[in-house]
Amino acid sequence: MPLSAIQTCFSGNPLDRADYLRTDPEIFGDWMKRDDARVVLLAGESLQPDGQIRVGLSTESRILTDAVGDIAWQRPSKTRFLPVSTTIFLGLDDGAPRYAAMLDGSADDFSDMFEADGCKFRDGRGMAFKLGGPHPSLGIIAQAKSMLLWHESHRFCAKCGSESKLAKAGYERKCEACDTHHFPRTDPVVIMLVRRGDKALVGRGNGWPEGHYSALAGFLEPGESMEEAVAREVFEEVGLKVSNVVYKATQPWPWPSTLMIGVEAWVDEGDLTIDPKEIEDAIWINKDDVRASMREEHQYRLVPPPFAIANNLIMGWVEE
Repeated sequence: MPLSAIQTCFSGNPLDRADYLRTDPEIFGDWMKRDDARVVLLAGESLQPDGQIRVGLSTESRILTDAVGDIAWQRPSKTRFLPVSTTIFLGLDDGAPRYAAMLDGSADDFSDMFEADGCKFRDGRGMAFKLGGPHPSLGIIAQAKSMLLWHESHRFCAKCGSESKLAKAGYERKCEACDTHHFPRTDPVVIMLVRRGDKALVGRGNGWPEGHYSALAGFLEPGESMEEAVAREVFEEVGLKVSNVVYKATQPWPWPSTLMIGVEAWVDEGDLTIDPKEIEDAIWINKDDVRASMREEHQYRLVPPPFAIANNLIMGWVEE
């Protein structure tokens, strides 16, 4: 059962992460040869500013899915002749080992190999749309996508610059040159529905699609509590002082690896002072505005996609 009253997309991972198995030397040996072993395949590419394709570093890596948009689990033996750049151990599904592998190339490079089985490479957000909301597989994807992208972007030791090696079944990288151990990082982000009386505040970032609004958000800084980050971000973006912060829920967000901390932030009276370097615009709305937007009868789009925690925050407010 969900641990939170609000079930967000990309949470609810059903796997036993089985930390005790990560040092087993056979985790990539006999364990992968078991009849019930399966692997989820990812592939991606990123267009750099200089126009060059750089394989593996994209935050838009795609996942091999079946016809209904769920993970198309493959036998590890099927990857034997594929160009795999990184393989990690995810955990156990009712005792059966599960893995994730990043293919060295774009999704288009491998699509033809799986079309006969009705499989397709989709982005995680495309999976969420196809599956229709929170789903156990999306929690697995958040784990696999974040971990594999970390390996692809942290191949060299930050201390001495030597190439590091995968360790602990993918949950660590070790530099053999200076004996430094590197571990995956998750970046915390606060995302807040600002409230005052019967209204809520939504904003739009620079470069967003015209007319789209959502909850305010920003990264936590070192040495800062969640509540302090909320207050700082709200003041920086719209010039309002926060008087109370109420925690609602969190959401893993694998683009590339963040934890969205969803809250309501109550503010005192005051005028909006928008910093154009932070956001493009912010407006006060009421619940009828949101309902009209859902019917496409409002000038603005006030409801973010259902896979975003901002949707949970706004719809939770409307339905309370």
